[in-house]
Amino acid sequence: MPEMRERRRGFVRENAFLVAAVALPAVVVVLFLLASAIPRWTVPGPAYDLLVRAGGPYDQNLPRVAVDFTVRDGRIEATVRPLNANAFPQVASLFLVDHATFNVQEIAFELPKNLEEGDAPVTVTVEMPGGRRVTPGSRMPDGYELDTRTQHGGGLVGDLFGMNRSQQNTVLVNRGRIISITLPSPYRYQSPVTAIGWLDR
Repeated sequence: MPEMRERRRGFVRENAFLVAAVALPAVVVVLFLLASAIPRWTVPGPAYDLLVRAGGPYDQNLPRVAVDFTVRDGRIEATVRPLNANAFPQVASLFLVDHATFNVQEIAFELPKNLEEGDAPVTVTVEMPGGRRVTPGSRMPDGYELDTRTQHGGGLVGDLFGMNRSQQNTVLVNRGRIISITLPSPYRYQSPVTAIGWLDR
Protein backbone atom coordinates (compact mmCIF):
# COMPACT_ATOMS: atom_id res chain seq x y z
CA MET A 1 0.00 0.00 0.00
CA PRO A 2 2.73 2.56 0.82
CA GLU A 3 4.37 1.71 -2.47
CA MET A 4 1.08 2.26 -4.35
CA ARG A 5 0.56 5.63 -2.67
CA GLU A 6 4.09 6.65 -3.58
CA ARG A 7 3.44 5.68 -7.20
CA ARG A 8 0.30 7.85 -7.20
CA ARG A 9 2.23 10.81 -5.80
CA GLY A 10 4.90 10.29 -8.41
CA PHE A 11 2.33 10.20 -11.19
CA VAL A 12 0.79 13.46 -9.97
CA ARG A 13 4.20 15.14 -9.74
CA GLU A 14 5.24 13.97 -13.19
CA ASN A 15 1.92 14.93 -14.79
CA ALA A 16 1.13 18.08 -12.83
CA PHE A 17 0.46 20.07 -16.02
CA LEU A 18 -1.97 17.44 -17.31
CA VAL A 19 -3.78 17.30 -13.96
CA ALA A 20 -4.09 21.10 -13.86
CA ALA A 21 -5.34 21.20 -17.45
CA VAL A 22 -8.13 18.79 -16.56
CA ALA A 23 -8.99 20.22 -13.14
CA LEU A 24 -8.90 23.95 -13.93
CA PRO A 25 -11.84 24.00 -16.35
CA ALA A 26 -13.91 21.98 -13.89
CA VAL A 27 -13.09 24.47 -11.11
CA VAL A 28 -14.05 27.39 -13.38
CA VAL A 29 -17.37 25.74 -14.21
CA VAL A 30 -18.13 25.14 -10.54
CA LEU A 31 -17.30 28.75 -9.65
CA PHE A 32 -19.47 30.02 -12.50
CA LEU A 33 -22.40 27.87 -11.38
CA LEU A 34 -22.01 29.11 -7.81
CA ALA A 35 -21.83 32.75 -8.96
CA SER A 36 -25.07 32.24 -10.89
CA ALA A 37 -26.87 30.36 -8.13
CA ILE A 38 -25.94 32.42 -5.06
CA PRO A 39 -28.01 35.51 -6.08
CA ARG A 40 -31.05 33.26 -6.53
CA TRP A 41 -30.61 31.98 -2.98
CA THR A 42 -29.82 35.30 -1.30
CA VAL A 43 -31.75 38.04 -3.19
CA PRO A 44 -35.49 38.10 -2.41
CA GLY A 45 -38.01 38.02 -5.24
CA PRO A 46 -39.75 41.17 -6.53
CA ALA A 47 -42.29 42.85 -4.26
CA TYR A 48 -44.06 45.07 -6.80
CA ASP A 49 -46.02 44.53 -10.01
CA LEU A 50 -44.47 46.13 -13.09
CA LEU A 51 -46.23 47.81 -16.03
CA VAL A 52 -44.39 47.50 -19.36
CA ARG A 53 -44.89 48.70 -22.91
CA ALA A 54 -44.26 46.34 -25.82
CA GLY A 55 -44.34 47.13 -29.51
CA GLY A 56 -46.45 44.77 -31.57
CA PRO A 57 -45.69 43.44 -35.05
CA TYR A 58 -45.95 45.69 -38.08
CA ASP A 59 -49.26 45.03 -39.79
CA GLN A 60 -50.99 47.03 -42.53
CA ASN A 61 -54.36 45.82 -41.20
CA LEU A 62 -53.84 47.61 -37.87
CA PRO A 63 -55.28 51.06 -37.22
CA ARG A 64 -52.92 53.63 -38.70
CA VAL A 65 -52.01 55.20 -35.38
CA ALA A 66 -49.10 55.38 -32.93
CA VAL A 67 -49.59 55.11 -29.17
CA ASP A 68 -47.43 56.64 -26.45
CA PHE A 69 -47.99 56.10 -22.71
CA THR A 70 -47.35 58.52 -19.86
CA VAL A 71 -48.04 58.42 -16.12
CA ARG A 72 -49.98 61.39 -14.76
CA ASP A 73 -51.13 61.57 -11.14
CA GLY A 74 -50.89 57.79 -10.77
CA ARG A 75 -52.95 57.09 -13.88
CA ILE A 76 -51.92 55.94 -17.34
CA GLU A 77 -52.70 58.15 -20.31
CA ALA A 78 -52.39 56.83 -23.86
CA THR A 79 -51.75 59.52 -26.46
CA VAL A 80 -52.96 58.28 -29.85
CA ARG A 81 -51.86 60.12 -32.97
CA PRO A 82 -52.51 59.32 -36.63
CA LEU A 83 -49.68 58.09 -38.86
CA ASN A 84 -48.84 59.46 -42.26
CA ALA A 85 -49.61 57.43 -45.36
CA ASN A 86 -46.06 56.03 -45.70
CA ALA A 87 -45.67 54.82 -42.11
CA PHE A 88 -46.04 51.20 -41.02
CA PRO A 89 -48.54 50.74 -38.18
CA GLN A 90 -47.21 49.08 -35.02
CA VAL A 91 -49.64 49.56 -32.17
CA ALA A 92 -47.97 49.29 -28.76
CA SER A 93 -49.63 47.39 -25.91
CA LEU A 94 -49.48 47.50 -22.12
CA PHE A 95 -48.72 44.45 -19.98
CA LEU A 96 -48.88 44.01 -16.22
CA VAL A 97 -46.26 41.65 -14.76
CA ASP A 98 -47.38 39.99 -11.51
CA HIS A 99 -44.50 40.04 -9.02
CA ALA A 100 -45.50 36.79 -7.30
CA THR A 101 -46.30 34.52 -10.25
CA PHE A 102 -44.60 36.42 -13.14
CA ASN A 103 -47.79 35.96 -15.13
CA VAL A 104 -48.24 38.64 -17.77
CA GLN A 105 -51.66 40.24 -18.31
CA GLU A 106 -52.43 42.57 -21.19
CA ILE A 107 -54.18 45.79 -20.16
CA ALA A 108 -56.85 46.44 -22.75
CA PHE A 109 -58.01 49.89 -23.79
CA GLU A 110 -60.04 51.18 -26.70
CA LEU A 111 -58.38 53.08 -29.51
CA PRO A 112 -60.25 56.09 -30.94
CA LYS A 113 -62.01 55.31 -34.19
CA ASN A 114 -61.86 57.17 -37.51
CA LEU A 115 -58.63 58.98 -36.64
CA GLU A 116 -57.14 60.20 -39.93
CA GLU A 117 -53.89 61.78 -41.04
CA GLY A 118 -53.78 65.41 -39.99
CA ASP A 119 -56.15 64.98 -37.03
CA ALA A 120 -55.02 66.15 -33.60
CA PRO A 121 -53.77 63.51 -31.12
CA VAL A 122 -56.36 62.00 -28.79
CA THR A 123 -55.66 61.16 -25.13
CA VAL A 124 -57.27 58.07 -23.62
CA THR A 125 -57.16 57.17 -19.89
CA VAL A 126 -56.18 53.53 -19.31
CA GLU A 127 -57.73 51.99 -16.19
CA MET A 128 -55.62 49.66 -14.08
CA PRO A 129 -57.19 46.54 -12.51
CA GLY A 130 -58.73 47.44 -9.17
CA GLY A 131 -58.08 51.13 -9.77
CA ARG A 132 -54.47 50.72 -8.66
CA ARG A 133 -52.09 53.64 -9.04
CA VAL A 134 -48.87 53.66 -11.04
CA THR A 135 -45.56 55.24 -10.07
CA PRO A 136 -43.38 56.08 -13.10
CA GLY A 137 -39.90 54.65 -13.50
CA SER A 138 -38.05 51.48 -14.43
CA ARG A 139 -36.43 50.84 -11.03
CA MET A 140 -38.72 49.57 -8.28
CA PRO A 141 -38.26 50.31 -4.55
CA ASP A 142 -37.03 46.75 -3.93
CA GLY A 143 -34.13 47.26 -6.37
CA TYR A 144 -35.46 45.30 -9.35
CA GLU A 145 -35.16 46.89 -12.77
CA LEU A 146 -36.33 45.89 -16.24
CA ASP A 147 -33.64 45.00 -18.75
CA THR A 148 -33.54 43.61 -22.28
CA ARG A 149 -30.69 41.24 -23.10
CA THR A 150 -29.63 39.69 -26.39
CA GLN A 151 -29.03 35.95 -26.34
CA HIS A 152 -27.07 34.34 -29.15
CA GLY A 153 -27.72 30.77 -30.23
CA GLY A 154 -26.35 28.30 -32.74
CA GLY A 155 -23.11 27.46 -30.96
CA LEU A 156 -19.81 26.74 -32.68
CA VAL A 157 -21.44 25.04 -35.68
CA GLY A 158 -23.75 28.00 -36.17
CA ASP A 159 -20.80 30.41 -36.07
CA LEU A 160 -18.87 28.37 -38.62
CA PHE A 161 -21.71 28.03 -41.09
CA GLY A 162 -23.39 31.41 -40.59
CA MET A 163 -26.42 29.96 -38.80
CA ASN A 164 -25.96 31.92 -35.59
CA ARG A 165 -29.16 33.57 -34.40
CA SER A 166 -30.01 35.97 -31.66
CA GLN A 167 -33.12 36.87 -29.72
CA GLN A 168 -33.95 39.44 -27.09
CA ASN A 169 -35.01 38.36 -23.62
CA THR A 170 -36.88 40.60 -21.20
CA VAL A 171 -35.66 40.17 -17.63
CA LEU A 172 -35.88 41.65 -14.14
CA VAL A 173 -32.45 42.22 -12.59
CA ASN A 174 -31.45 42.89 -8.99
CA ARG A 175 -27.94 42.43 -7.51
CA GLY A 176 -27.08 39.56 -9.82
CA ARG A 177 -30.44 37.80 -9.68
CA ILE A 178 -32.07 37.55 -13.12
CA ILE A 179 -35.72 36.63 -13.66
CA SER A 180 -37.04 36.07 -17.19
CA ILE A 181 -40.32 37.68 -18.23
CA THR A 182 -42.21 35.90 -21.02
CA LEU A 183 -44.57 38.07 -23.03
CA PRO A 184 -47.31 36.41 -25.08
CA SER A 185 -46.81 35.81 -28.79
CA PRO A 186 -46.23 37.81 -30.98
CA TYR A 187 -44.91 40.39 -28.51
CA ARG A 188 -42.37 37.86 -27.21
CA TYR A 189 -40.04 38.49 -30.14
CA GLN A 190 -40.66 42.21 -30.61
CA SER A 191 -38.54 45.04 -29.31
CA PRO A 192 -38.11 47.19 -27.44
CA VAL A 193 -39.89 46.37 -24.19
CA THR A 194 -39.77 49.32 -21.79
CA ALA A 195 -40.95 49.90 -18.24
CA ILE A 196 -43.75 52.41 -17.72
CA GLY A 197 -43.90 52.18 -13.94
CA TRP A 198 -44.60 50.01 -10.94
CA LEU A 199 -47.85 49.54 -9.05
CA ASP A 200 -48.57 49.90 -5.37
CA ARG A 201 -49.29 46.72 -3.46
